[in-house]
Amino acid sequence: MEDLIRDLLPTAPEIGLFVAPNIPEDKVRGALKDYAKSVKRGDVLAQYDATWMGNGSDGAIFTSERMVFQNHDLSPTQEIRYEDIVQVTTKKKFIGGRKVYVDANRGRATVPFVIDFSGKPKAAEYVARFLQEAMLATIVDAAVSRTETRTTNVNAVEQVLNGLRDAGKLTDEDLKGMMSVISNS
Repeated sequence: MEDLIRDLLPTAPEIGLFVAPNIPEDKVRGALKDYAKSVKRGDVLAQYDATWMGNGSDGAIFTSERMVFQNHDLSPTQEIRYEDIVQVTTKKKFIGGRKVYVDANRGRATVPFVIDFSGKPKAAEYVARFLQEAMLATIVDAAVSRTETRTTNVNAVEQVLNGLRDAGKLTDEDLKGMMSVISNS
């Protein structure tokens, strides 16, 4: 995920985007103190500063596993794990600005989240693209790990089947048939 962040999120102060190691310490401190209290300083890989004053107290913090954000002081802090994302879209606002809409799984429900880029709309496209790619990367990683864990340990199965044969629960013929199926798969 670190590589995706570095590849897709630029360090662009004019649109409020910063990527480690080029994140001003006062901005990170502002975010960690205000809305990203659950994030450790060493885990911060990127930051979107949505504030006009540049103090980092609104916006988003990106780590290797999740994004933590707050649109403004009156809105609650939100956390989205990249592996929970199921859809990302962007829309222009009628009076200017942009919003990024993220649907994420929470248990058995899909919950919508909105990240407001009213003050710095150019950052929205970068963040949306990163979130889309992060979503896809976690899907690929999950598929790869599922295929890796689904291999049969033929030796372990053979030991169990031999034990069943020795206990009189399995015939020699059935043992040979089962072993031929397992060995050919």
